[in-house]
Amino acid sequence: MAPNEVFGVAFNGGFNQPIMCGGEPRQMTLQERGKADPPIYTIRIRVPQHAVSLIFSFTNGAEWDGPYTLKFRVPKPWQNKPLSFFNEGLADELNREGACDLAIYPDENIAITSCAMDGYLEEGGDRCKLDIVSGCTDPSSDMFDPLATVDDGSCPLESDSEE
Repeated sequence: MAPNEVFGVAFNGGFNQPIMCGGEPRQMTLQERGKADPPIYTIRIRVPQHAVSLIFSFTNGAEWDGPYTLKFRVPKPWQNKPLSFFNEGLADELNREGACDLAIYPDENIAITSCAMDGYLEEGGDRCKLDIVSGCTDPSSDMFDPLATVDDGSCPLESDSEE
């Protein structure tokens, strides 16, 4: 999907579907990654205590990419609770003044966060980083990507042979 010339890419999603935050797509922040990799768009998600999932899509104003689903770990004391327990608790959390603005907001700075994407969730985490970026994580490499969080093997290997 090509970014929109005015706002780039926007995020739209809801916790425990169909509980949404405003329903309007939220503009994402453009993060430049240097010469080695193209820029990415980021957004921060502060996962509410009663959220069990987040269903989301991306848009450039004309096209949609998604939906995608993240499922969050449920704290052990709540594991046998019915979905209505989570939905009622989430509704109470998101009905507070400004709660949606605090739950989904542009990512001005990359932060170490937690996420239930293939086991990335850590107990006690309160934000979900949706921009897990693969790239060269070796700071001494010419191909180093400062935003890469997962090494994808793209760093050139040093050669032992002389030319």
